[in-house]
Amino acid sequence: MFIEESDVSDIIVYYKKVGKHYLAYNEKELAESDLDEEAKKKYKKVTIKMRQLTWGAYNDLQEASVEIDGEGNRRFNFTRYKELKLIRLIVDWDATTLKDGEPTKVKVSKNALRSLSPEIAEAILSAYDEMSYVTEEEEGN
Repeated sequence: MFIEESDVSDIIVYYKKVGKHYLAYNEKELAESDLDEEAKKKYKKVTIKMRQLTWGAYNDLQEASVEIDGEGNRRFNFTRYKELKLIRLIVDWDATTLKDGEPTKVKVSKNALRSLSPEIAEAILSAYDEMSYVTEEEEGN
């Protein structure tokens, strides 16, 4: 009923670079894709630890995503909501980059998250949303 601040879940995203772009799948999407096993092996894996969304955090995210237009009307900015959701809920990840030829862990930061490819960011959000909702199978138990 109550979510502890320390409650985190692992989200797994698979990605590969194609030219200057990335292809990304969350774990479920990759499993359900038409890719054969050899093609799936070409994807790298990143595990992201994300906080559970509490009622308070949910409300804070929504309020922080509201903008006031020139006429004083409140408007919800969904793009801002998605970005803030990543920034506020990602606790850690095993993302690495090459630095001086050596793999180096990338620190979770606002700048690092804003530098993600849109495809990877959307795959993370999609996996988080899927994990957050009760499935029909779970509901039947």
